[in-house]
Amino acid sequence: MPGADLAAFLRYVDGGPGDDLRTDASGAIALVSVQGPSGAAFTAVGASLPGFDTVPIRPSFPYGPVSLAILVSGIVCFAVARYLARPLERVRDASYRLAAGDLQARVGPSVGARRDEIGDLVRDFDAMAARIEALVHAQGQLLSDISHELRSPLARLNVALELARRKAGPDAHVDLDRIEREADRMNDLVGRVLALARAEGNPASDATAPVEIGDLVRHVTEDADYEAERQQKSVTLRVAAEPTVNGDAHLVASAVENVLRNAVRYTPERTTVEVVVDATDREAVITVRDHGSGVPPAELERIFAPFHRVEPARPRESGGVGLGLAIARRAIAVHGGRISAENVPDGGLRVIIRLPLAGSGGSSGS
Repeated sequence: MPGADLAAFLRYVDGGPGDDLRTDASGAIALVSVQGPSGAAFTAVGASLPGFDTVPIRPSFPYGPVSLAILVSGIVCFAVARYLARPLERVRDASYRLAAGDLQARVGPSVGARRDEIGDLVRDFDAMAARIEALVHAQGQLLSDISHELRSPLARLNVALELARRKAGPDAHVDLDRIEREADRMNDLVGRVLALARAEGNPASDATAPVEIGDLVRHVTEDADYEAERQQKSVTLRVAAEPTVNGDAHLVASAVENVLRNAVRYTPERTTVEVVVDATDREAVITVRDHGSGVPPAELERIFAPFHRVEPARPRESGGVGLGLAIARRAIAVHGGRISAENVPDGGLRVIIRLPLAGSGGSSGS
């Protein structure tokens, strides 16, 4: 079959398992096994002249080139995605640190040097964080300066009050007692503001002395229980572990004392404030639970803000000025720890202090 279309020929004879197509310089020959009407087997031969193209019967899919193209495009897409997403991840991490109280959180100049929209975002974020840090430090410095300035007139007021008591008659004692109570309250407020300013200054950032949490809480609890007895209340302590942390013992004691005083103030008469010292693999855990009315769920985080009080559960008449828990939070934060509060289902508020153990390899965050 000179000049035949071999593909059409093969389709015509419906090739079987013996199909064969051979090509060389002289052309192409197709050998197909077929069966005649009488049942006899024949071999049909088809040939093409030199120079004629043959059409492939079963074209193959180009798996190799397509796979290579998919691989290359995948690598390019991954590189582009990382180029865009990595700086955004750093912005997210820095925002989490800033929200947690790390005022020095910055994304960094390596990303801020970019000249695209992401670079603009990073530079704006770092500028915002720097401004917030400056404002917070200025606020703390202002509180410290005002408190120091109030110390002197308050001291003179106490001296004048004593002189007035000696000169005044019995009828003036009621008014003088009221002046004394207000002066004592002002002195207490000034002292707490100074303590908060010292805590904001990170005095424990370089402290590495070992602190035995069990012994420290025992001393604080004994003092709190002695004061609570006069209010027909009590404080109990259960030490389930003896953890050791690194830091400033005075500052940690101040944090625990402020939490305990807050619990004693708001637990009802003839109830007990329960303190538990325990530990995990990486943290010392101090739990203080009272039996008061608790706080609204929306206020559980805000009670650690300076001068914040929950009304009517935490009224001014109770003696609180809204600084005790703020001082405690900052004191724990500078040790790399955390403090949180939660309502107890059967009544009361539970405050949990967590501090990284000595040698735990890092802080637990704030």
